[in-house]
Amino acid sequence: MKQDPAVGLLVKVCDSPAMVHIARQCGMDFLFYDLEHGMISDQRLLDLILLGNAIGISSLVRVPQLARKDISRTLDEGAAGIMVPMIENPEQARQLADWALYPPLGHRSYSGGANTGYGPGGNHRINMDKANDSVLVLAQIETLEGVRNCEAILDVPGITGAVIGPCDLSISRNDPDDMFAEEEVEMIARVQKACHDRGKKFGLIGPYRLMAMLPEATDLAVAAFDTTLLRTGCLEAVKEFEAMNRTEKKGDAWT
Repeated sequence: MKQDPAVGLLVKVCDSPAMVHIARQCGMDFLFYDLEHGMISDQRLLDLILLGNAIGISSLVRVPQLARKDISRTLDEGAAGIMVPMIENPEQARQLADWALYPPLGHRSYSGGANTGYGPGGNHRINMDKANDSVLVLAQIETLEGVRNCEAILDVPGITGAVIGPCDLSISRNDPDDMFAEEEVEMIARVQKACHDRGKKFGLIGPYRLMAMLPEATDLAVAAFDTTLLRTGCLEAVKEFEAMNRTEKKGDAWT
């Protein structure tokens, strides 16, 4: 995911291992587990990440807040990347990077386990360097203050990229029902440019229609939500059933 554009599924409620297999078979590059708004338990998250790592689909995790425990514990569970919501300034970004990366880049506490594939003890420096080189450290920018400071946020060493939350950004603009407004698209494009000017990843959690309005490519695309897919599938099933059973009485005959 550090090299090529990638598409992923936002997971809030579907915590079945079957979902991991289905996403992999359908060509998803990663699963984006939402611990800020989702309902997945810590033990279940570990199981899903381990399964994904075993079959070749990476796991990104949005933790609930900028907290050392949330960041280090999630990475210890084997997540390929971590994202913290509502990053608004470089100080917060520095704290995120410091907790997500091992020395000398940060101060992440070392532990073997899921993050090292439950391999043998030792090899600390090798494991630390590998993690520092591979982990995605993502700042979610979703407020006016975050956009204003996006260049400074992305200048922080260790920050891999930024992911836009267009819904909360529209709320921050006091226009909660229009994430396609020209003002918002311009703000998102500013963050996109800031990422690419620095050789960093740009991601967006939102519809492909919004991504298509931006001047450059989206590196991490999260347009599919498990709740939306379930709702769409249910609506389509009801629609097909009603169409099949729709009848019209003509005289004494039903057709």
